[in-house]
Amino acid sequence: MIKPYQQTVQEVIQLYATDGERGLSEQEHQKRLRAYGPNIVPGVARKSWIFIFLSQFASPLIYILLIAAVLIFIVGQDKSDAFIISGVILFNAIIGTIQEGRAGIILESLKRLVRPTAVVVRDGKKKVVSVSSLVKGDIIVLQEGERIPVDARIIVSNNLQVDESVLTGESKPQHKYADALKGYASVADRTNMVFEGTYSMAGSGKAVIVATGIETELGAIYGTIEGIRTDVPLKKEVERLSYFILLFIFGVCLFLFIVGLVTNKPLSELVIMLTALFVCVIPEGLPVVLTLVLVSGAYRMAQQQVLVKSLQAVEAFGRVDVIVLDKTGTLTRNEMMVTAFFADNVKWRITGQGYHVEGDVLKDGKKVDTIEAKSDIAQIGIASLLLNSATISFLPEVQLFDIKGDPTEAALYVCAQKLGLSEQQYKQEYEKVYEIPFDSDLKYHAAFFKHGDELVAYIIGSPESVLERCAAVGSNVQAELQGLLGDGLRVVAVGVKKIAASLMPIGEKDTDSPVSLFKELINNGVQFLGLCAIQDAIRPEVHAVIAQAQAAQLHVVMATGDHKATALYVARSVGLYRPGDLIVEGEGLDALSDQELQEQLLNITVYARVCPKQKMRIIDAFHQKGAIVAMTGDGINDAPSLVAADLGIAMGRIGTEVAKQAADIILLDDSFVSIINAISEGRHSIYTLRRVILYFFATNMGEILIIFFTMVATLPLPLTAAHILWINLVTDGFLDSALSMEPHDKELLAEGVFDKHIGLVDRALAAKALFMAIPMGLGSFFIFTFYYKENIAYAQTMTLVTMCMFQWFNAWNCRSETKSIVSVGIFSNRWLVGATIVVLLFLCALLYVPVMQKLFKTVPLVAIDWGIAILVSFSVVVLEEGRKMLMRSWREKSN
Repeated sequence: MIKPYQQTVQEVIQLYATDGERGLSEQEHQKRLRAYGPNIVPGVARKSWIFIFLSQFASPLIYILLIAAVLIFIVGQDKSDAFIISGVILFNAIIGTIQEGRAGIILESLKRLVRPTAVVVRDGKKKVVSVSSLVKGDIIVLQEGERIPVDARIIVSNNLQVDESVLTGESKPQHKYADALKGYASVADRTNMVFEGTYSMAGSGKAVIVATGIETELGAIYGTIEGIRTDVPLKKEVERLSYFILLFIFGVCLFLFIVGLVTNKPLSELVIMLTALFVCVIPEGLPVVLTLVLVSGAYRMAQQQVLVKSLQAVEAFGRVDVIVLDKTGTLTRNEMMVTAFFADNVKWRITGQGYHVEGDVLKDGKKVDTIEAKSDIAQIGIASLLLNSATISFLPEVQLFDIKGDPTEAALYVCAQKLGLSEQQYKQEYEKVYEIPFDSDLKYHAAFFKHGDELVAYIIGSPESVLERCAAVGSNVQAELQGLLGDGLRVVAVGVKKIAASLMPIGEKDTDSPVSLFKELINNGVQFLGLCAIQDAIRPEVHAVIAQAQAAQLHVVMATGDHKATALYVARSVGLYRPGDLIVEGEGLDALSDQELQEQLLNITVYARVCPKQKMRIIDAFHQKGAIVAMTGDGINDAPSLVAADLGIAMGRIGTEVAKQAADIILLDDSFVSIINAISEGRHSIYTLRRVILYFFATNMGEILIIFFTMVATLPLPLTAAHILWINLVTDGFLDSALSMEPHDKELLAEGVFDKHIGLVDRALAAKALFMAIPMGLGSFFIFTFYYKENIAYAQTMTLVTMCMFQWFNAWNCRSETKSIVSVGIFSNRWLVGATIVVLLFLCALLYVPVMQKLFKTVPLVAIDWGIAILVSFSVVVLEEGRKMLMRSWREKSN
């Protein structure tokens, strides 16, 4: 059977019963969608609840607990402890299943925020549609920077280049053509085909879809599907810490076991006691809770219009020192509109709003209804129509325009419509021969068209790149250019060159000769047509947020390809550039040595006319200072910088798919405000992780101390293994989850509040954990020694209640490392209030329900017993509140 790549363009179009110019009709599309189904490659199936439940037992920590249960069953006189441990493990598995299942549901909801779209031609019109709705026979428009969502046969190629490394391993972008191939060709050699999962890196084109979903080359091998990465390096770090704790306590237990044998302690009692000690320090639920913290943080970030692709980025976002951003979209509204021209030696004004086509053309303040066909401004309009590769669609649900492609080209295209020019008319008159896509080095976009007996070349680009190619430019052009730039407008220049069609360069399709020949042709002799001034309104809320970011010790810099005057205008308007700051252009940046750049780095707030390579150097310079850098980007050439930065942030609305794939985070609304909100959320996640870890370590150390004290004093076991496991899995299980839901601290972005050098586990946290653990261990030991001679069951019950209450109060202590419980707000964390009530009810059941009394060997307590337990355990609050007060006082004096 002849393959699509072996057929001519016409044969493929006929085979799939479509139209190369008009595409499918909506009616035919719906018919095929029902017949073929959606364009979806099946991903990894979501884990079932049963699988999640069973996976809770696949942990070395659980294995140790089961071994402990077996040991107690073998050597213990009372076998019930072994059954209790097994029952509590089952209860823990249920809680873990609920937590992990909740995390999975949140991740699924985050993935649904990623809604890829594509541009197709249907009923003769370009439309932005969901990728899942694509069918065989659809005509898809291929644009620079976009991910290709199907397998398709190229029917038009304008210097199209595609990165196929995901399929072929070839890192160099491949040139694509429309010509049929003879004989068999491997995937890597099919130069007239594009494949799902690859990326359009340059040029443009059109193709007819020949395979969707599972029938694509990527679908056939069940390849990698881009989405949210759920790997959590932080979780692995915590697991490594858990193993370190296990090795440490194993050494301690081995030492104590030898001591016990030497001192003639009964073997059964020794095994049970050491098993209890081993059990009490295992941080069983810590990895699951930390994952839940990160997933919840990612969900809250998504509510702030920030989509996190890797859960590690949630915590990393809170540690950002430097933000390197482009101005388009983040500081401005990204609603570009041409507001002025300088053409025909006259100033023109254009009215309107954003990408709406309604607006007037004013010349010398008077409305102009008709533009002369041979005027320079008319030629600018024609160039804007012919060189436009962007697609504009209006989203009525959010009352915003969605731009697929270059927003500058979209603004020029809308302006051409305001000039009264017809796209259909001029695309029929001008036959495209060759296109030079925009390049960050060339700084222009050009195309060659056959028009009658002439070859017409239009060029749109930065003023300097176009003006240097023009044959003659009026003396007043530079003055007009500086005036427009001084108003904060983005300015592009437009030119045209006409030559005889007989002089059109000719080269073989499989060589680069046409590229160099056409570039040489446009390098000189261009006729200057005029300047186009484009306005992108500054977001009104940005000025206050910049001040907030600076107060939060964030160093914010602008690195843009825009002209120095435009960049400086915007930077001053938003408060980014202040007196004494420096502005450096790309040329000046290259002139600085690495040492000179390091010396000036913190004083430079604006980098203008910089290319992607220079952005990489800026990031590297900050890395040399030990800074954690977040970088925003939207274009193909920004991808290396996004990867090089500690956190790459891609623009969700104007960003290319290449940029989104390279980034760690996608900014759904492109706003700088959302970045700052996400940093605040990241800082909150860091403190939440710390408070959970602090609670785990403090409570476990308290349990270690009471076991240690009783062994040194040669007293009976103060808590059974079942008691300790109940405390760790039931009491801790509810309270640590509640701590992970602590409300957001609104002061996290205030000056001096956040310590950006803080670690998840450091000496300060270990010291705080020990400070809390000592009164817990001593207080519980005091209760046990006071009661054990009277009745061992009574003493163990009082010790259990006291230790539980110590942990309840300690959970409230851990809500903040610096603030008093009262200042934080007693009822501000409703989850903790509810969890405290739940564990109190569970403890009452343990003491007053006969079956539970028998299983856990507890006895009922009277009111005075509860009063004593409360009085002793509340000491941890008094001591911790005193420590916090002293620390606050010391900080106030040091400031």
